Amino acid sequence: MKQWIGTLLICLQMFAGPAAAQIAGHVVISELYGNGGNNGAVYRNDYVELYNPTYFSVTLAGWSVQYASSTGTGAWHVSPLGGRILPFGYYLVQLAGGTNGVSLPAPDTTGTINMSASAGKIALVRSTSPLSGGSPVDSSIVDMVGYGDANGYEGSGPAPAPGTATSLERKAGPLASASGMAQGGSDATNGNGWDSNNNAADFVAQKSLSPQNSLSAAERPPDDLLPIRFGSLKAAAGGNSTTLVSWSTVSETACYGFEVQRSESRTGGFGTVSPLIPGHGTTILTHYYSYDDPGGAPGLFYRVKEIDTNGAEWFSESIEVMPVASVRSVDRGGYALLQNYPNPFNPGTTIGYRLPAAAIVRLEIFDILGRVIGTFAEGRQNPGEYSIRWDATGVPAGVYLCRWEAGGSVRTMRLVLVR
Repeated sequence: MKQWIGTLLICLQMFAGPAAAQIAGHVVISELYGNGGNNGAVYRNDYVELYNPTYFSVTLAGWSVQYASSTGTGAWHVSPLGGRILPFGYYLVQLAGGTNGVSLPAPDTTGTINMSASAGKIALVRSTSPLSGGSPVDSSIVDMVGYGDANGYEGSGPAPAPGTATSLERKAGPLASASGMAQGGSDATNGNGWDSNNNAADFVAQKSLSPQNSLSAAERPPDDLLPIRFGSLKAAAGGNSTTLVSWSTVSETACYGFEVQRSESRTGGFGTVSPLIPGHGTTILTHYYSYDDPGGAPGLFYRVKEIDTNGAEWFSESIEVMPVASVRSVDRGGYALLQNYPNPFNPGTTIGYRLPAAAIVRLEIFDILGRVIGTFAEGRQNPGEYSIRWDATGVPAGVYLCRWEAGGSVRTMRLVLVR
């Protein structure tokens, strides 16, 4: 029997969007404004707004927002981030400013970057190391927006140039317009998650500025853009130059099947390496899939393509196969969140976890909109196995998320309450 010696687990919530256009499976840059404090400014400061179109909180510690001028080719300016962004929630970064305009809503963090009002480049980066170059290609880049006449951008061209009283806002869907995205518009509360990796098509110049922060109401993307959701995606490095790619779905809609794709880059160049793996059509039951890739190796990237019965294609987020040495330290740590039982449940369920050493523990349950239902463990605990009981009497039926942090490990799982 093969002994798998490394596993990278990334909890994801959905395959979202067709091959050329999709609801992002990661945090995105949702709005930016660069005329803060200048003559005619609406707001006193420049700002960058982030949006999380996923079902899981994302920790932003160690991340940054970075800026370069429209023609810049050197090192980018860095503004570190912190805290976390909740599911379907927002995060506001206040940047340099002046004397004109009104104050922004309370920012979640502040920085000193001075953006151009009409042209520039902004990147959301999973690192605080400065990017370099006019159009950098780096695996740490989560999202990038070039606007105006920028020499770096995603897709066929830069986003439109904003102006003195105009921001640049990401769309909620492929047909969203500036008026529909404005306050009171048809897409105003549908989030800003549309990401076809084409800046020219994904943004609108917005006169109805509405910067949002972590206290703003959650905005879930339209349901008809979410044909499939899954609970986990794993890439496990084996000892014989193979990689086991496995995933689970928690619901499927008109799913014909899946293909596993591989690349040497996180952002492109993916090619199919598996045969078609049949799906389960339309279902709300959990299903498990896997493919053993004989050409796999640490350092490569994988994603899964889902094919609808009507021929539409949708992609998962890409994940990296970690080096064996890095993964061993994670596997041998012994921190484990155990699947709750029963699941589905009514009215109570038991959640267990294991600590190999004393650690600070936090276990929370959220509803599907990211609102905290309760905190069931918080503080330092000794090594051992623990269990908590959630009595959901009086709580509406539905899907809930359990998030557990301990010893540097973060795990999330899905709980189903039925009536």
